[in-house]
Amino acid sequence: MTPVSAQERLISTYYDTPDSALKRRGLTLRVREQGGQFTQTVKAGDSGGDIPSRGEWEDAVAENRPDPMAAQSGPRLPQDRGGEVQPVFVTEIMRTSFQIEPGPEAAIEAAIDEGEIRAIDKDKRESVGEIELELKRGDPALLYDLAFRLLEVAPIRIETRSKSERGYRLAEGGEDAPAAVHAEPVTLDPEMTVEAALEKIGKNCIAQLLRNEPAVLSAQSEGVHQMRVAVRRLRSAISSLKNRLPEQEVRRVTGELRWLGGMLGPARNLDVFAAELLPAARIGLPNDAGWDELADTLCRLRRAAYDEITKAILSDRYTPAILGLLRWFEASSWRRNGPSDEPGPMSPTIIEIVVSVLDRRRRNVRQRSNGFDRLAPPERHKLRIAVKKLRYTTEIFESLFDEVGLENFVRRLKRLQSDLGYANDVRVAHEFVVELFARIEPRSPSAHAWVTLLEAHDQRVASGERKLRRHLRQMKDARPFWCE
Repeated sequence: MTPVSAQERLISTYYDTPDSALKRRGLTLRVREQGGQFTQTVKAGDSGGDIPSRGEWEDAVAENRPDPMAAQSGPRLPQDRGGEVQPVFVTEIMRTSFQIEPGPEAAIEAAIDEGEIRAIDKDKRESVGEIELELKRGDPALLYDLAFRLLEVAPIRIETRSKSERGYRLAEGGEDAPAAVHAEPVTLDPEMTVEAALEKIGKNCIAQLLRNEPAVLSAQSEGVHQMRVAVRRLRSAISSLKNRLPEQEVRRVTGELRWLGGMLGPARNLDVFAAELLPAARIGLPNDAGWDELADTLCRLRRAAYDEITKAILSDRYTPAILGLLRWFEASSWRRNGPSDEPGPMSPTIIEIVVSVLDRRRRNVRQRSNGFDRLAPPERHKLRIAVKKLRYTTEIFESLFDEVGLENFVRRLKRLQSDLGYANDVRVAHEFVVELFARIEPRSPSAHAWVTLLEAHDQRVASGERKLRRHLRQMKDARPFWCE
């Protein structure tokens, strides 16, 4: 594997209208100077759900400014606004490119970018230090193998934000907390193989996980929630299809996902305690000092939990775990560990498998809800997990079905999950007593406030029992949309 290198200086100016019309339409416009030549590029926004990919159109232009009449890129600009654009930010990059051939049938282009992003008319800049790997031909696994080799010599991390995203944030001030990112829909074809579907779902979920990193690292509670959702969606998808995957591989991948989810759990619980259970319990009660002391204690514990998440994300385990998951999905690594003399475990179409999966998960919900009145909290927790798995499975595969009946089914699922989720939050709050009282004096005003909080929510759980049973009955009676 002998790399061939080349170096070039790239100065790119990004343009938009004064009201950011291009950004709002998911477009970026830049003019790049390279060796005295100018190239205009228009890129479309993320294609949705997967690891970022973009539409791109380029033209050589005569000057270092946009040309709305350029043959390929010009028509992609809004025709009513193309003449209003003005510079927003500039990237100045020294790019060192390598052509790597890890095998006779493989080629990888690696580019090391070093430089900075500068906002126009603002004294703000941000350094750039990136390695971009692009597979030109060959097995996708080779790309990840090279990334793992790079990890052995440098503490690299995965960056999902493009230079244009970072430039806009810099130009806009960059002071607002990064927003949490919700799951993008997964669009599947009924005739798609299970292998292709699992790859698309996996990349979609990992993209959601990675895109929530900035919000999590800035201690945004919704970022933690959405990262947990990404992990659980992924676990649900793998669990749905585990009968067609090598058992050892499922255990290994599930173990990594369990670790990712586990690092987020304590912070999520404290977010619920501090932002939901505590304010709700205080309504209508005197503003005693114990409440403020309790709020301060929860806030302190929450900060410590977020510090632990930050340590985990910056640890030596996190990036290899994500790269390993991406390799597993994109390079179909499960095939490499299965019998090579068989057609493969992923030969059926996805629609053939999903109907039986949904039947099985719905049946599990119904079985776990039998004798609901007599179920202890641990058994109700298991019912909640079964409901959650059915919901995630439904949402992941919903594009395979007509909307008739689906919306009503999902609405009933969400209601029941919300009811069971609240009751479970209260159960977890009871279990938290031991940890909390190890940090505060059990006879202090803040300890009294916590006991009052538990009593208030116990009463609300009890008063909501009738509604919960009604929602459970409606869920059990709902007609499976996949049978219509």
